[in-house]
Amino acid sequence: MNGEDLKKAARVIKDSQNIVVFTGAGASTESGIADFRSEGGLWSKYDPSVYANYYYFIQDPAPFWKMHRELEDVLEKAKPNPVHHAIAELEKMGKVKAIITQNIDMLHQKAGSGSYKGIPIYELHGTYGLLHCIRCGREYKLEEIDTRNVEYPICECSGFIKPKVVLFGESLPSHVMDEAMKACCEADCFLMVGSSLVVSPANLLPSLAKQQGAKLIFINKEETFMDDIADVVLRGKAGEIFTKLMALIKAT
Repeated sequence: MNGEDLKKAARVIKDSQNIVVFTGAGASTESGIADFRSEGGLWSKYDPSVYANYYYFIQDPAPFWKMHRELEDVLEKAKPNPVHHAIAELEKMGKVKAIITQNIDMLHQKAGSGSYKGIPIYELHGTYGLLHCIRCGREYKLEEIDTRNVEYPICECSGFIKPKVVLFGESLPSHVMDEAMKACCEADCFLMVGSSLVVSPANLLPSLAKQQGAKLIFINKEETFMDDIADVVLRGKAGEIFTKLMALIKAT
């Protein structure tokens, strides 16, 4: 990351009126939530092909809930970091029109996003704070269900209760993906933060926005295979980059 790239990104953001923000795991690591795929992440402790697999879940939800309780502890303690606060501030300035996230941590909402002008937050992989019965479809808030003192929660209809997160073997909610794609087509700037861009179909979104004329800004610690199509690539810790970006935007 150099000063000229920062200035260029700040100019693009300042000149944009319809920014779509796309966040991956790297947006939340500074909140203490490790990338599931990283060393020490959730998948290093629990084989996702078993513990996070829908077909295993419908046979026996106990392994999933063992993993999820550990994740729940982390997510409940997590607080928004400078990334989430900066995005919420850009939303308040009227710049951000939609947020698309691969994260289930609800940190965008905790930072205030979605509350200013009701902009949509498209949670591609769901959210840990809502649950539903896989038999009757009844929905619950997390605080309504005892997930701690039982092997796994069961609905009144005797169906298994599951967080509204997308497990392996499940499809992304089609209406959420459709709306996210529509937002990308209308964007004048696509701001990607902390995604490896290896998970399909979410990794189609940057090129979709680019094809419709949007400027692309990538903020990431690591390289991605799509860096070549970005107008600006800022490499480093997302929180530090956003702090500098916001200072530039406010100063000009």
